[in-house]
Amino acid sequence: MPKKTSAENPVENRAEPRTTLEEMKSVELKLPNLPIYVFRLKDNSPNGICFLVKADSDILNHIQEGQILNLKYHTEDKTNLSEIFPSEIKHITKMDKGPYKDHQLVGLMILER
Repeated sequence: MPKKTSAENPVENRAEPRTTLEEMKSVELKLPNLPIYVFRLKDNSPNGICFLVKADSDILNHIQEGQILNLKYHTEDKTNLSEIFPSEIKHITKMDKGPYKDHQLVGLMILER
C-alpha cells in the first residue's frame, strides 16, 4: 500500500540517496592524457566549493577559469556512490601567505545537480 502524504509530511519517493554539498569531501579530475587527480575539498558552501593545488602542479597547465568539466565528487562514506556533476572553474587564486603559501585555490560551482 502506498504511503500517504500531507503538506506537513511529504514522502520521499526517490529510490537512490542524494548527497549534499556539505557531505562531499574530495573531487576527482580526469583529463585526457593526464593521470587522475584527487583533491580534498576545503570549503563547502551553498555558493560553491574550493580545493588547493600546489603552485608547481602540472594540472594548473590544463585548467582555466570558466572551464566546464564533468567532475566526480566523493564522500567519506564509502557506502555512498560517487557522483559526477558538470562544474565550472570560477577562479584560480594564488595564495601568497599563510599556511597555504605556494598553493593555488581553485573555486568550483556545480552547474547541475
